[in-house]
Amino acid sequence: VLVKANDRAEVRFPVSAEKAGTARFQIAVSSGKWSDAAEISLPVWTPATTEAFATYGTTDENGAIIQPVQTPGDVWSQFGGLEVTTSSTQLQELTDAFIYLYRYPYECSEQVSSRMISIAALQDVLRAFKAKDMPTEAEIKKSFEKDIEILKGRQREDGSFGLWGRARQRYEFPFMSVHVAHALILAKSKGYKVPEDMLTKSKAYMKNVEKYYESWYSKELRWTISAYALYVRDLMGDKDVAKTKALLKEATIEKMPFEALGWVTSVLANDQSSTTEIESIIRFLMNRTTETAATANFVTNYGDGAWVIMYSNRRADGVLLEALLKAQPKNDLIPKLVRGLLAHRTKGAWGNTQENVFILLALDKYFNAYEKVTPDFVTKIWLGNTYAGDQLFKGRSVDSNQLNIPMKYLMEQGGTANLIMDKQGAGRLYYRIGMKYAPKNLKLAP
Repeated sequence: VLVKANDRAEVRFPVSAEKAGTARFQIAVSSGKWSDAAEISLPVWTPATTEAFATYGTTDENGAIIQPVQTPGDVWSQFGGLEVTTSSTQLQELTDAFIYLYRYPYECSEQVSSRMISIAALQDVLRAFKAKDMPTEAEIKKSFEKDIEILKGRQREDGSFGLWGRARQRYEFPFMSVHVAHALILAKSKGYKVPEDMLTKSKAYMKNVEKYYESWYSKELRWTISAYALYVRDLMGDKDVAKTKALLKEATIEKMPFEALGWVTSVLANDQSSTTEIESIIRFLMNRTTETAATANFVTNYGDGAWVIMYSNRRADGVLLEALLKAQPKNDLIPKLVRGLLAHRTKGAWGNTQENVFILLALDKYFNAYEKVTPDFVTKIWLGNTYAGDQLFKGRSVDSNQLNIPMKYLMEQGGTANLIMDKQGAGRLYYRIGMKYAPKNLKLAP
């Protein structure tokens, strides 16, 4: 194309999308005795809409897991493929959430108690993983002694606790007083010295917690605080099955908030006379789970009074996870609840002290139920008759391994083949089998 001075030319080149690669253009310029040249390279991409799906699973058993894999139809061979991801733990990097609470800069009674509960719940788990930034045993002991002294100075004769001191405030928080008692009994269970008179006063307060409710509390708020008090009394060895069943009958399973159902379930889980109630509660919960292929969670609402109990949906998930671990430890929903909770972290932690403490408490129970065996296993993977590789897990680690099988290879094999994972050794295997692909047809159905 010849262009005179001050003119402009436009040249169009047809490019086939099926031949993605690089388009190269050479430009030569001459003016009298002067000349120059340049080469410009432009990538040519294949237009495509990508799709993906995955299946998830867990196993403690040795032996083969078989998953049929169907090669997609009319797709681009240069994109995507099969992904096999394996891990030996669900507890990916809980250190940040623990440190968030341990170093929390404010010290109202709720925050002090949440710090104590998180330390009592998770220190053993994090030591097992040799987590970085963990405080020493001496530092933890000193922290507990300081926190117990703070709370002792805020306890009143009726067993309740003030938010910042003993003085009565405009708003009292029965929920918080129960929360402090929760922290004290967990501290004692971990071997820390807790004054018995503090526990005695707290127990008396929780037996009659209903008389401390404000007149404007909704029924849902009352039921939830009462259920929490029954749960903490149970931890203290003061199980009250009769009052728990009476509360459940008054509220009904259909109207009781999810958290309250979780605490009631924890109290009744090991009571032989409560099998019917437990089965009904779990059936109700299973029918109201928000669930995907990978995760699960619950959604509930208290309306305007939620601040009285420092409510959040993520905390409800933690409470219900612990309840399911006690009542039905083999329930398939449990690993999905864990994945759902871990997916909601921001910078390694959840949104507030209440979320962090109840989730960490549940994950401690999960660790002791599912992952107490130190991993020492190997997983070997085949696609059809072709050996694809192996993945070794030895000792505690939050790392996961991923094996990629390119789409080009899958298309060359064609049809359906079995993906086989063979696990041998001690520990729990978590796996994800995912497929990514890009259809050639750009006019896809919604």
